[in-house]
Amino acid sequence: MSINQILKAELTEEQYKAVIDNNKEILCLACAGSGKSRTLAYRIARLIAEGASAESIVAFTFTEKAAESIKRRVAEALEKCGFSPILVGAMSIGTIHSYCQHLLGEMDPKYRQFDVLDENRLKLFILSRYPKLSVQDVRASKNLGMFATINEVSNCWKIANDEMISFEDLDVHDPYIADTLKKLYSLLDKDQYIDFSLMIRLVVEALEAKDRSVGLALQNVKHLLVDEYQDVNPSQEKLIKGIYNLIETLIVVGDDDQSIYAWRGADVNNIIEFSVRYPNSSIHTLSENFRSTRAIVETADNFITNILSTTRISKSPISHSDGNVRHLGNLWFDNPIEEAEWIAGRIKDLLGTKYVENGSERGLTKADFAILMRSVSGGTRNGDPARHSVYTQALTNANISYSIEAEGSIFTRPYGTVLRGTMELLREPGVTREELKKFFDEEIILHFPHANFRELAKIIGNWNTKIHTPMGGARRKVYPQELIHELLNAFGVHKTKFDDHVLRDLGVFSSIILDVEKVFVSIDDSWRFTSVLNFLQNVAETGYDVTQIDLFSKPDSVTISTVHKMKGLEFPVVFIVDVVQQRFPVSNSQYRGFLPHSVIQEALDKRLYSTDIYGEARLFYTALTRAERILYVTGSENHPGLKRPKKQSEFKLRLNHSEITVDATSLPNGLEKIAEKRRIDDNSMPTSFTEIKDYLECPMKYKYRKIFGFSPAVPELFGFGLTTHAAINKLHKQFSNSKPTKDDGIQAVEDIFHLKHVFASNDPERKGPFENAKAKSKEIVGNYAKDYPDDFVQMRQLEQSFEIKAGNAVITGAIDLLLKEDVNGAILEAKVIDFKSMDHPKDPDPYFWINLSLQVQLYAYASKIVLNENAKTGSVHLLKANQRIDIPIDDMDIESAVENIRWAVDRILNQDFPFRPSFSKCGDCDFKLICPKIASDFSVKEMPSPISIPGPNGNESIMVAAFSDYEEAQF
Repeated sequence: MSINQILKAELTEEQYKAVIDNNKEILCLACAGSGKSRTLAYRIARLIAEGASAESIVAFTFTEKAAESIKRRVAEALEKCGFSPILVGAMSIGTIHSYCQHLLGEMDPKYRQFDVLDENRLKLFILSRYPKLSVQDVRASKNLGMFATINEVSNCWKIANDEMISFEDLDVHDPYIADTLKKLYSLLDKDQYIDFSLMIRLVVEALEAKDRSVGLALQNVKHLLVDEYQDVNPSQEKLIKGIYNLIETLIVVGDDDQSIYAWRGADVNNIIEFSVRYPNSSIHTLSENFRSTRAIVETADNFITNILSTTRISKSPISHSDGNVRHLGNLWFDNPIEEAEWIAGRIKDLLGTKYVENGSERGLTKADFAILMRSVSGGTRNGDPARHSVYTQALTNANISYSIEAEGSIFTRPYGTVLRGTMELLREPGVTREELKKFFDEEIILHFPHANFRELAKIIGNWNTKIHTPMGGARRKVYPQELIHELLNAFGVHKTKFDDHVLRDLGVFSSIILDVEKVFVSIDDSWRFTSVLNFLQNVAETGYDVTQIDLFSKPDSVTISTVHKMKGLEFPVVFIVDVVQQRFPVSNSQYRGFLPHSVIQEALDKRLYSTDIYGEARLFYTALTRAERILYVTGSENHPGLKRPKKQSEFKLRLNHSEITVDATSLPNGLEKIAEKRRIDDNSMPTSFTEIKDYLECPMKYKYRKIFGFSPAVPELFGFGLTTHAAINKLHKQFSNSKPTKDDGIQAVEDIFHLKHVFASNDPERKGPFENAKAKSKEIVGNYAKDYPDDFVQMRQLEQSFEIKAGNAVITGAIDLLLKEDVNGAILEAKVIDFKSMDHPKDPDPYFWINLSLQVQLYAYASKIVLNENAKTGSVHLLKANQRIDIPIDDMDIESAVENIRWAVDRILNQDFPFRPSFSKCGDCDFKLICPKIASDFSVKEMPSPISIPGPNGNESIMVAAFSDYEEAQF
């Protein structure tokens, strides 16, 4: 079949027209459930079919999760069209932030060693450098508490970057906040950190200045695709326009009716007025909804049309199918308990309901139900901890498991709270044994039944000394992740059969401490440790939840979530609850941050950084359209602690359709029960080669890191390999067609060397760990330049990602590549080479080579497709030994490597996580203190093929460590 025939067979008429449109500027309006990801995927496949190179394609997604979904769709589309899915690896498909990080690294290799700060880490950075940033002056000028001030400074920083506000202009209106933001900018650069907003701003400024380096970084890009375009903010829009000015085509996809982030700066006018800014653009509307029934589609469209009127683009969606079962209810109850109990009862009524989709049938399971709220936080006046509590209690009473997917703080449950409370005992020096015993008896032993007081006392005494030693001597490195692992060991976690929810809570706590370690250089004095404790009390309380971890493992349970967190997801059955006056919609709010209104007036005029009825309507519309077949909108009248009855929400009263029932006793027609069977969820797919490596070593190592979220302690020379690698990248960038000298290599290190967790010596005559590490890096890079000059003559070095399709999963990895080119830049030869700064074992150790060989073999597999060139050699370059070891990469070697990846993906999707311990492996494991190390078997007998590795007497074969390095003896 021709590509055109394939497109016509796989797409609707509307999707087909959007895919084949040759206009340079395209707006694709995608109604909810209309297959926008499919449309983007096949447009990419069509570009490849017409001769576009994979590296010429850039696609922006709103989240990393969406990026993985698009990658899977693109891989499937490429296969359908007769191309290898491996081509996905040469494309740039990901968030705007990740692409800007890539561009900055291409523009200047120093950015490759910058640590990225998310919202929580940015607040930690401000806290850890509080005096240097003069935050106390801002605090005094605003008369606020410390953490309220830190929160507002963080918000000001992000908005200033998103709106591209000049700090000099800000200085005229508020010199205190301007001074702090200027110092924050300077200190981030000095300490080599960057946040999402600054990434975009720096690239936009380079584009607007016509910086040659950004032009070179974009020289191979021809096509830009932007998903969720309705949610871009001003700096993101400038980025998109700036990139488009240097390339050939732009297609943006989105739905103004689902623009739900105005409160954080997303401007819906970007999509509504696209054709005004791009008058030659073409517009396509994907109006066929493949997700929801006709009643749901028509109800939602009628609601949004009537309330938004002329402030939206008309799209007239239609439903593809009603399916075998459907129901739509708009219900009102006397009180929240009655409402919640009805919901629990209705879920029980519908469990096992026959559900026909994609030609197959199954019985609904708990994972098919979602309870959506405007907000799950905010207790009622009678002291309930959160608005979701009445619903969770009803589900608990009905023996229905649930997961809170948003705003569900781990500190609303005892395990994280006890761990934090134990750390609190160290706030002041000299905690007594009696104080510790009292806390142990009243808190710890109640929730950790195998806790050991004697071990705990040793740990607390040791850390009391570490933390509260007076300053004045040499700066010490004290990392709290070590404390967490030691405490959990003393709590007997490895001896206790906790369920996954408890281990997730503890894993999230571990991830919070990882954030601390990445931002605080050390916690080696009372002030720094107290700051961490204050962060745990004031920011971590609401800034972290189990959402991310739960999405990875997706237990078979009812989802309870805010609407915002469910953007892009869908469920067979949805309950939109607590739809009462002043809760959904919430009352209008205005921007009350520190930035003077005069500097962001344009944004305020557009109703950004605030909430209003229009934004709330879009949020409610988004909630309605998460439902596939069964939708209930509920609320209740008499709430405890309120003197007056609640009224039905304006939104609830606006719902109008002939199929809507107000009878809580009615059930869907034709209910038929069959065996429950879960839908395969894309969110449970493994995505990273690093994760797969963990699984092939020990599946429980994968589970501790990926599913539970535990983090290892920061190593002593954290960042040494990264900064050495960045120096090598810089050297290759400077000497793209000539041989550097050893001195050139040394200078590259001098220009770029940076460690965040090792301190420079205060005594020029006395070298410390920092100076020794820098000297070692100079030796490594200098010797590499001297001994491997051929790597630079007509050779281009780059870090290349690869994507391996394994079943429905797409596994991402990255490796270094040396490309030999002719004078016109055509590739003559490819060498797969993995630069490693790790120590080589003194004695031959086959296990050392398994993961290294796997990675090289997988990219050798990918390089033939991506580069249209077989890799001539594959090797690992051990930088410390300055030794290059060849890796076997013939066809059989590569086939075995790919087979191992596919086997691991299959086992992960089947939730197969046995313990595979050994004395050598467990001794070096990041999670040795919390793992029970009890040997167990895989649930299948089939094993993957051996991996080919280099050996002392030539190549040899060995099974991955989950099989070859495994001992059944109890530990």
